[in-house]
Amino acid sequence: MKKIVLIIIAAFSTMQLFSQPVEGIILNTETNTPIANVNISVKNSPLGTVSDQNGHFSLALPEGQNTTLYISCVGYETQEIGVTGNKNITIQLHPGSIQLNRSIVVTASRNELLSLQSPDAVSVITNQELKNNAPRSMAEALIGATGVWMQKTNHGGGSPFVRGLTGNQTLLLIDGIRLNNATFRYGPNQYFNTIDVFSVDRVEVIRGKGSVMYGSDALGGAINVLTRTPQYTSGESRFGGKGQVKYMNKGMEKSGTGEVSYASKNFAISGNAHYKDFGDIYAGGSLGYERPSGYDENGVNLKAKVRFAESWQITSAFQYLRQNNVGRYDQVAQRGYQIYKYDLQIHRLSYAKVEHYSENKWIRKVKLTLSNQYSDETRKKQKENSTTYTLENDAVKTNGISFENYSSISKIWEAVSGAEFYSDNVNSGKTVTDLETSDEIISRGLYPDNSSMKNFGLFSQHTLKHNKLQVTFGGRFNTFQIRSTDDEFGKVTLTPSSLVGNISFQYFTAPTQHFILSAHSAFRAPNINDISSFGSFDYGIEIPSTDLSPEKSITVEGGYKKSSEKFSMAATAFNTCLKDQIVRIESTYNGEEYIDGERVYQKANVARSNIFGIEFESGFQFNRQLTFVNNLTWLYGKNLENDAPMRRIPPLNGKLALQYSLSAIFGEAEFLFAAKQDRLSDGDIDDHRIPEGGTPGWNILNLKAGYSWDKISINAGLQNLFNQAYRIHGSGVDGYGRSFWVTIQFEV
Repeated sequence: MKKIVLIIIAAFSTMQLFSQPVEGIILNTETNTPIANVNISVKNSPLGTVSDQNGHFSLALPEGQNTTLYISCVGYETQEIGVTGNKNITIQLHPGSIQLNRSIVVTASRNELLSLQSPDAVSVITNQELKNNAPRSMAEALIGATGVWMQKTNHGGGSPFVRGLTGNQTLLLIDGIRLNNATFRYGPNQYFNTIDVFSVDRVEVIRGKGSVMYGSDALGGAINVLTRTPQYTSGESRFGGKGQVKYMNKGMEKSGTGEVSYASKNFAISGNAHYKDFGDIYAGGSLGYERPSGYDENGVNLKAKVRFAESWQITSAFQYLRQNNVGRYDQVAQRGYQIYKYDLQIHRLSYAKVEHYSENKWIRKVKLTLSNQYSDETRKKQKENSTTYTLENDAVKTNGISFENYSSISKIWEAVSGAEFYSDNVNSGKTVTDLETSDEIISRGLYPDNSSMKNFGLFSQHTLKHNKLQVTFGGRFNTFQIRSTDDEFGKVTLTPSSLVGNISFQYFTAPTQHFILSAHSAFRAPNINDISSFGSFDYGIEIPSTDLSPEKSITVEGGYKKSSEKFSMAATAFNTCLKDQIVRIESTYNGEEYIDGERVYQKANVARSNIFGIEFESGFQFNRQLTFVNNLTWLYGKNLENDAPMRRIPPLNGKLALQYSLSAIFGEAEFLFAAKQDRLSDGDIDDHRIPEGGTPGWNILNLKAGYSWDKISINAGLQNLFNQAYRIHGSGVDGYGRSFWVTIQFEV
């Protein structure tokens, strides 16, 4: 803490006033007309603004300094330009261009850069894609993304697989803050679905990396959901508002959100509230309705930022989401439950970020983030023909603090270093009620009550540039303290630690294309779920495990990226070796192999696996209106202990899409496909969500269209045009049948 205070004091001492203005206008290249509401941000600075209704903007920049501006707007190509100040500039944006390799990303390096410049395999779901696709949830927003496989155990869930790994082996972030906590499960979970998709600006997926920058759980990679941030205005202060309503037929969705905002030169704030009513899934073919799968959701989001002394900025946010009656259709349909649902399911996040920009090369940008989260999950269960009703509740309170410092040491050397600390406290309980006598028994929940997990890490990553070669390397040290006290299984205290690193080489054969060779290690520390779970899962009963160490992985990959006006592509081949994997093995409880007819399992560091994969995506622009985009992902996973298939590996899958964009008109024909997955592990064979013999292959065709005029836009879609019955491998529910949706968005 003393070091942090000294750095902040040093930052104040180097604070400079910004006096040289840059003014300009943003124009559409096709129509030569002004573009309003374009975001103009200054790299490594809290400075930024939006263009007014006439396309004009004005910014005060550091005196005598070369500055990089990022220019971005929904539906237009992102640009990076350098300016000095005292200039009137004209910036022309190309509409409807390919965004592959051209999006601004922050997750991989904790600093802004174009995705083309990153040595990492990056998938970005842009704001434009979110608008065009109008996804029902965060889970469905990632369907079709390169390198991502979205499994849905239930309609109110959604667990992204990145490079064959999911659950607590893939790290989820909200605005750079860990969503993963001490109770994240091995395998699929529903927590990604507790992020309000209405509040999201974009999603960044860093495939295969993340441990150096963000710590535990990033074995498969890291997914960062970046929520919308209100923008300053360079003109007069103004109030604004917007809203959206969505309808899906067959009673599958009725939702809406409303937002109000205020913006001035140095202060901006926005807030929204939403309500969603999701009906039961109407599946393809002759499957019909799958009940119970529907649920309802409501929530609020607030975000504000204030800029002062021209080089300081504070951003604060509050997010709250509540879901009710989230049914587990698979448990009711296949596992003999009369009732199995999550009711309630709550996620709350509050945070404050303080940023400072300085001309001091060692502390170019400093950020301090304080966060508080609360996750509450209540499960209600009752077996068929049973008079016993069970209510289980798990609540996790998380406090976090992170500090990061970006340094621009020289023209060829940049670095980001920092520290972070997270503390989780878990409360868990269970109440079993005899419905005939109304007698209640209150007992231990899935976890021992008042368990805790503390997580402290130090990291540093550096980038060196020399002619056509760029080298990025870094390391991280993490230590943990995990405590759990159980009346039956005793007290457990674990203090694991890990040291990981990465190195990447980029060779730019031209400014718009380069080859990549990289190696990186990752880890996942055992958590409260691993060491203390006592309860049922998909195919058995799990008892606590008290002697676990971190899972580890080493990945080697090679890639190629290219970006041009007409054609862009990215291709990656990788090999990941995992060791000391924490997996369930058969065990006994009080000398018995079964509890109430369910096989007993316990976790142990006994598995070694290997995953090899190829990821490819490209986009070709026939002209300014017509674009073809596609991607393909292939994975091969093997358990090295028994030379058997690795569990839950997705099949070959991909997307083909033809997109049309002309001024206010948008259209898309999207073809999604997956091959049959019959390479099954023993766990897959025992999984009731996977059909006997494996999950059949499928292909579906979706059509989308949109039209915008003035401040109103309408988007609509026809999904699963040929009404195919299909299921995403590993899911507990089937995909939508032939149906349509429509959204109306408006601004005031």
